[in-house]
Amino acid sequence: MIGSLKSALAVPALYQLYQEAGGFFGARIKAIEALLPIRPGMRVIDIGCGPGHIVQHLPRGIDYVGFDIDAPSIAYARRRFGHLGRFCDTLFDAQAARACGPADVVMMNGVLHHLDDATAGETLATIAAALAPGGVLFTLDGVYRPGQNAFGKWLLDHDRGEYVRDSAGYRGLLDARFADVAMHLREDLSRLPYSFAIGIARDPRSGGVA
Repeated sequence: MIGSLKSALAVPALYQLYQEAGGFFGARIKAIEALLPIRPGMRVIDIGCGPGHIVQHLPRGIDYVGFDIDAPSIAYARRRFGHLGRFCDTLFDAQAARACGPADVVMMNGVLHHLDDATAGETLATIAAALAPGGVLFTLDGVYRPGQNAFGKWLLDHDRGEYVRDSAGYRGLLDARFADVAMHLREDLSRLPYSFAIGIARDPRSGGVA
């Protein structure tokens, strides 16, 4: 059953239906609105953008670029949301960072728990180099915490991502690459019980999203 669910969630439309039914997609929107003001004219890079639905909930007039290595998801995003941004079916590596940076905002919604520590560290180093002075990295992932809801923990235990961490684990990844890091734990964002860790890492050179 778990294997069948994971296979179904590989289909972009079914994945989005699951995200919306459980309130997980809405959680991303709420977290962005609460913690990441985005203004027209900003360049926003979205790593692991999936089928691209988030772009329709961001301000018009931004320069949005979404990256994902799942070709069907990017093809779907281009069909549905190509008028709102650019979508690339490739890794966000140093070459992509040079081509698309500097960025005012980089988002990673539900990405870090799919990456082992070494891969996450390499990706975060690339992001740090791609941020404009004062730029901001936003991360959101499921998180283990003591005493969390049993069903929420079950969902994390059976997530497609193999590297769900506790808050200290996510923070350690960010602290290794950024001097200014804040972590927020939220349990009130989705319909189903779920624990979220939201990281805000700022480029320390100057300014920032405010």
